[in-house]
Amino acid sequence: MIRVLLLIGVLAAAMWFGPTLINHAGYIKIIVAGQVFESTLLGLALLVLVAMAALWFAGLLPRKLLRLQHVSFNFLRWRRQRKAQQAYVLGIQAYAKQQWQLASQHLAKACYDDFMQDEKRLLAAYAAFYAGDVALANSHVAALPVDDNTTLFLQADLLLQQGQPAQASALLVDKVSADNDDKGLGQLYLHALQQAGQWQQLLQMVPLALKQQWFDKDKWRQQRFNIYPAAISQLSQQQRFDENADYWTNLPAKERKSTAANIGRAWAMAQNGQNEAAEKILVSQLQLAELPQLLPYIRQIPLGKSVLKLRKQVQHWLRDNASNGYLYALLAYLAEQEGEVQQAELAWNKARQYEPKLG
Repeated sequence: MIRVLLLIGVLAAAMWFGPTLINHAGYIKIIVAGQVFESTLLGLALLVLVAMAALWFAGLLPRKLLRLQHVSFNFLRWRRQRKAQQAYVLGIQAYAKQQWQLASQHLAKACYDDFMQDEKRLLAAYAAFYAGDVALANSHVAALPVDDNTTLFLQADLLLQQGQPAQASALLVDKVSADNDDKGLGQLYLHALQQAGQWQQLLQMVPLALKQQWFDKDKWRQQRFNIYPAAISQLSQQQRFDENADYWTNLPAKERKSTAANIGRAWAMAQNGQNEAAEKILVSQLQLAELPQLLPYIRQIPLGKSVLKLRKQVQHWLRDNASNGYLYALLAYLAEQEGEVQQAELAWNKARQYEPKLG
């Protein structure tokens, strides 16, 4: 509104003073440093307007040029981001198809875009590693934030997959604690300790794993069999298993009395030549529902000919579960222990018939 009023005022002034200036042009003379400038009042006004227009244009031109340059830079940046986004989509698709070389190439290009760059580097590192380019995978890891849990997980996981569990354990030992409740990091640490054969340290970590619930109840049932049988038998072989040691007494009673722990005791007894005592524990602890988890460990226990009671238990179960492949697999193992090769083969055929994945 104000601008409209000003414009009306200017036009009114021009209409009022215009005829006067035309009829009475006036005369202006300016002398500066010996130079004489002569003009009419209207000419001077026009000269001032032209000078102001020239100054305005002189200021406008650089701004326009700078803006044009900014626009061109924005266009180049937008084009680069567009290509990076397209590469990310193609990289994810190749990753899902396990086309590791192609995924590695596309994801490396995707990292040129800053959006979710760390996540892209994470995927790019795995893709490069699976494609066989360890150096490129390590370069992606080096670009990730230091001491970040995800970075640590990636570094340790790659070490594990290269068959270096001791180095992976050493990397994580100071990071998995009561102050760090990253479940993924804790799970990987237990796996690294297991692969490295650091059984005592593994048992010491169990209370923390239970407190922070690194595994849900169903998965922890399986973890028991991954931990206790091998830990107890191996420590016993090294004469380092002590039920009065802190790493054992600090465990909840439920863990110490679990089937998995008793399988470990039976394994250790059989390794020390106490076959009958080992068989007694197996008969008392064996449960049909847990047989799929127990079988891999039972088959490593050298019972010899002390399998009569165990065989009777299996045959008793077979009366009501004639199509249970795991029972036939256990029967085959018992036949092998007694040296009955033909009987073992027949039992294995039955096991594979009812449970093909045992083959």
